[in-house]
Amino acid sequence: MSLLPINAIRSAFSTSISQKNLVIQSETGSGKSTHLPLWAAEKGRVLVIEPRRIACTALAEYLAQQSGTDLGTEIGYAIKLDSQYTEDCKIVFVTPGIALKWFMEDKLATFEFVMIDEFHERRWDTDILLALLNTHQSHRLILTSATMESGPLAKYANADVLVAEGRQFNVTVSNMAAHSQQMPSDKDLEQRIIETLQQAIQQGEVGDILVFLPGKKEITQCVQVAEAKLSNVNVIPLFAGVSDIYRNQALTASTQQRVIFATNVAETSLTIPNVTLVIDSGLERRTHQRNGRTTLLLQAISKASRDQRSGRAGRTQAGRVIRLFGEHAPLESMTPPELQREELVEVVLSAASCDAKLRDMPLLEPLPEKSLYLAEDKLKQMGAIDSELVITDYGLRLCPLPIDTLFSHMISVVEGRAEKETVVDLVAGLSVSNKLCSLSNSDIALDDFLRWNPKSCDLVTLVSIIRGHECHGLTIDNELRKEARALAKQIRTELSLPDLEVSSRLKREEVLLQLVNKLPELVFVRREKRREAFGNGYLEVVLGRNNHFLPAYEAAIVFDQFSLPGRGNKRILTIGTALAPIELSWIIDAGLADCRIGECVNDNQEIKIAHEYYYANRRLKTDYVEPTEDDAIPAIVSQVIEGHMLPLLKDKRVTEIAAWQLYCQLNGNKSVPVVTFEAWFTEQLNELGVSSLDDMTLFDETDFIFEGIPEWELADFLIMYPQTVILPDITLFVEYLPQSKRILLNYVKGQRKGDVKRWELPTWSGWRIQYKKASRKIDVK
Repeated sequence: MSLLPINAIRSAFSTSISQKNLVIQSETGSGKSTHLPLWAAEKGRVLVIEPRRIACTALAEYLAQQSGTDLGTEIGYAIKLDSQYTEDCKIVFVTPGIALKWFMEDKLATFEFVMIDEFHERRWDTDILLALLNTHQSHRLILTSATMESGPLAKYANADVLVAEGRQFNVTVSNMAAHSQQMPSDKDLEQRIIETLQQAIQQGEVGDILVFLPGKKEITQCVQVAEAKLSNVNVIPLFAGVSDIYRNQALTASTQQRVIFATNVAETSLTIPNVTLVIDSGLERRTHQRNGRTTLLLQAISKASRDQRSGRAGRTQAGRVIRLFGEHAPLESMTPPELQREELVEVVLSAASCDAKLRDMPLLEPLPEKSLYLAEDKLKQMGAIDSELVITDYGLRLCPLPIDTLFSHMISVVEGRAEKETVVDLVAGLSVSNKLCSLSNSDIALDDFLRWNPKSCDLVTLVSIIRGHECHGLTIDNELRKEARALAKQIRTELSLPDLEVSSRLKREEVLLQLVNKLPELVFVRREKRREAFGNGYLEVVLGRNNHFLPAYEAAIVFDQFSLPGRGNKRILTIGTALAPIELSWIIDAGLADCRIGECVNDNQEIKIAHEYYYANRRLKTDYVEPTEDDAIPAIVSQVIEGHMLPLLKDKRVTEIAAWQLYCQLNGNKSVPVVTFEAWFTEQLNELGVSSLDDMTLFDETDFIFEGIPEWELADFLIMYPQTVILPDITLFVEYLPQSKRILLNYVKGQRKGDVKRWELPTWSGWRIQYKKASRKIDVK
């Protein structure tokens, strides 16, 4: 290998690594990822943890090639759905998820050294893994970072710090911005990127160009325009799910000039040869916690990430960087750790699977208590951990599955072999990307799709794609389908289910009925007025832009969703991305709907009571049934409140109850509980032993007495403290607030345009009086 800046610390590294953990700090491009594993392997077997799959495979392939050995013999890798290694490999590159799984199995007993590369990215799984290794203390640790402050990390890991100074090649930086503090922006981003590219090529840029963009969406748009506008240039996309063809094109030198559009996957570890120019949009998509949910937000990168991106231009030769934001843009110093900005369900379960409690683990920073509590509560409800936060047998079955914990739970609760196969294939499709398939906007494609899938059910669509069936009207991403099929095969193998090629019949209705009964939180009903919105009583989702849920259906199981920041500081917008229509009757039959007693009707001299079924505050159905003994009192209360029975009782007793509450407060008795007419009247009927509507023929209003203010005092009290004030052209409801000695006059009705005058009102000595109409509140003087 060529001589790189990291070589300056080789002697110190070899001397220290046998006695002490090490933190290696060196600029990007210095050779950390390629040299350190080889040096450590001279003293024992090395596990190298890379934050991204593409880096795992690329580094393993590169080192195997450099050492003249076949990949998988001395140097190998293991990532989700793919591995090439043996127990004899001296160096194995893995992703953090694989490392956690192996730690759970044998505490990484076959490795002497564990290297966590690019630790500054602060993924949740690397943070957890480091905490576990710190506690276990059976491995020599090597932690690398190009941008993170090494002091606190070294103290945490009880490590020495080695710094490799210098950069092999110089990088010059220029900024394209209106002013020096201009922040990164997505406004006209595609146009600005293409114009910058055209200008660079026209000015004689002959090396390869690396363009950093926030995500696949922006990359796809820029690739399409660049292919049309840039001649004699090889345009290559590079992101997490890109095909092996594009990945190899990006990582292999070419005689033709290349323009590589990449996400953060190109920030670290990977060496893209011949890059002489980096164009940095300054943007990324990053997760955040809002109202207990993880949202994905487009935002400016940190200074650390900015410097990482710049270093890509100086890996193999001198280069330059063009930043599409100001030189002194107020970027945050470091990207916050994932543990501080994501849901912790998977984290808590992963820690528990390794015999640890997340809340007790010594981490670099304290965890957000709210996120931790919500995650623990959700896992307890699943039965994955017990009340002592210890993993259950059920939790141990969930954890090894290479998918989200909530998807694992979905598979586990469904019974029946064919039903379980259906959910496995569904979850495999959900796990890869919501871009697995798309439906053309043409009427012909939509007609073809609905003839094939009349209910427009995403369960049918995804399972059919995974099983290789023809799906009419759809455009399918074959690379993603290949990945999803591999995932489905792996899960089927782990659960001892039949091979994908001999799948059982798709059990749509049977699966949906089970999920309604076993995972009611997935059940949503359509809002009656906002037809694009669905609720389940706790959460609201709206249909995604590319969703084709038919307007005829009023309820759905929402399999997957993602959240985006909404308007305001605390609101979020949750998008439902995979839905299956269900019948409203299923919700009622499963006992999920709340049955409320409604009106009584006289049907041909026969009294019937309305049973109204509500879910997520929407009435699903009304049945008129003969009253039972259980219905009697709620029905009577409802009839009295609506004025159909004992019409004078409610208003009079409501006035007396309100007067009594105020009377007690004015006399210093602040402990009197708040009483409602409904609660009081229900108690009266129970005390009288009323058991049917016919019993009410024995009573009139005078039989239901509220024992509040003595009768001889009540009339004068109501004159002094009226609850309603009627003035010319206006009626007011009076609200008394004794603690602040304040009276609030609320507009009820009337045509008066001017405000209320003090002389019109009763004599309320010592009270501050305010008048409220709509949102306006003014003092009455």
